[in-house]
Amino acid sequence: MSKADSKTVYDEFTNLPILSSVYKKIDTQLKKRDEVGFLYFDISNFRWLEEKYGHGKCRELLKLVGNTLEKQKGKLYRDEDLVVVGGKGLAYFILFLFSPPRRKEKFANHDLKLISTRIKQKLKHIIDEHNDVFMIDEEVDFHTGYTVIKEDPFMEVERLIYEAGREAGFKAQLEEIMVQFIANVSHELRTPLTSIKGYAETLLDGAMTDAGLCHRWLQIIYDESQRLERLINDLLDLSMLEAEQVELHYKSVDIRKVIDHVIFILHPLAAKENIGIETDYQKDLPLVFVDEDRMKQVLLNLIHNAVKYSPEGSSITIEVSQMERETQVSITDRGTGIPQSHLNRIFERFYRVEKDKTGKTGGRGLGLSIARHIVEIHGGTIGATSKPGNGTTFRFTIPPEPIFPIDI
Repeated sequence: MSKADSKTVYDEFTNLPILSSVYKKIDTQLKKRDEVGFLYFDISNFRWLEEKYGHGKCRELLKLVGNTLEKQKGKLYRDEDLVVVGGKGLAYFILFLFSPPRRKEKFANHDLKLISTRIKQKLKHIIDEHNDVFMIDEEVDFHTGYTVIKEDPFMEVERLIYEAGREAGFKAQLEEIMVQFIANVSHELRTPLTSIKGYAETLLDGAMTDAGLCHRWLQIIYDESQRLERLINDLLDLSMLEAEQVELHYKSVDIRKVIDHVIFILHPLAAKENIGIETDYQKDLPLVFVDEDRMKQVLLNLIHNAVKYSPEGSSITIEVSQMERETQVSITDRGTGIPQSHLNRIFERFYRVEKDKTGKTGGRGLGLSIARHIVEIHGGTIGATSKPGNGTTFRFTIPPEPIFPIDI
C-alpha cells in the first residue's frame, strides 16, 4: 500500500479527491467486496483546447466536469461511490463503483457500459449548455472506458488501478474500432446492393421485354456484383493480414520488372486520363527477397491511387533507389495533395480524405491499409509526404531479407 496514502488531498479546480490520496480507501473496499467497478473519463483534446482558449477557460471546464460527475451520486450511481481526478490540473476522472448496480452480486460489462454511456451523454449535454459561458467553439471530446478491478493480495492497489486503466482504454478502443468498422462495411455494402435490387426489381416488373434496356441493366447488375466481390475480397485479405495468417512465398526478384509489369497493367487507365508514368531507377540495384504477388498488390494500390488523384495531362514519377541496406520505392503524383492533418490516418481501414461524388477518386478506403500491412509483414516501412497543391509522394522500403525465419 502506498506510503503517501495518509490523508485525502483535494484538487483545487474540481474539489474532487486526487487519485493518489485515496488508494487506502480503494484497497479497503477491495478487501471487503473482492471487486470494484472502474470507469474513466478523459478529455482527450484538453491540451489542445488549453493552447487555443487559454488556461482559465479550461480550468473552468475541468471544474464543470468534476461537479457534474459528483452530482450524479444518488442518480446514476450510489452516494458511497467515489469520484476522483487523476491529479492536480489533469483532465481525466475516475469513478469507483463499490457495489454492483441493480443489487447484483457481480459487476456486468453491460451495466458498466450503460453507466459510462449515460455519464458521457450527461457531460456532453452540460458542456453544450455552458458553451456561451466558455465560448469554446470546438467539440469537447471524451475518451471513456470501463472494467472491473478484482482484489489481488499479491499486487498493490496502485498497480491494480494502473492495469485497470490500461485494460479499460484497450477495451474502449476495440469497441470504437468495431462500431466504426460495422458502420463502414454496412455503408459500403448498401450502395451496390441497392443498385442490384433496384435494377433486378425493374427487370422482373417487365423491363426484360426491351432487349437493349435489359442488356444494359444486366450489365449494371454484373458490375455492381463485381464491386461487391472486390470489397469482400479486400476485407478478407485485410483480416488475414492483420491476423498474420497470410502465407508468403519469398523469392529473389528484380523490383524494376515488378514495377514495369504493374505499369503495363495500369497503362490503359493512365492513357485514358492522358497521364504519363515516368520511371527513375538507380543503376545496379540488388534483387529483393519478397513475395512477388503481394509486392505487386502494394504497387497496384499505390500507382493506381496516384493515377486517380492526378490531374489530366500530368505525370507520375516512380523512383527506386538503394539506401544503406534497404531498397526504397517512391511514387509521386502532381495532384491536389493531402492536408497535413490527414497524413497520419490515411493508412487506416476505410479512411478517405474526401468523399468524391464524381466517382473518379471514390474508393473503398482499404487499399492503403492493405499496402501498409504487406510492407510491414516484409519488415519494411511505408509513409507519405504531401503539400496541398503540390502532389503527394508515397515511399516504402524493402529490407534485404525477411525479418523472421521462413521456410522457402
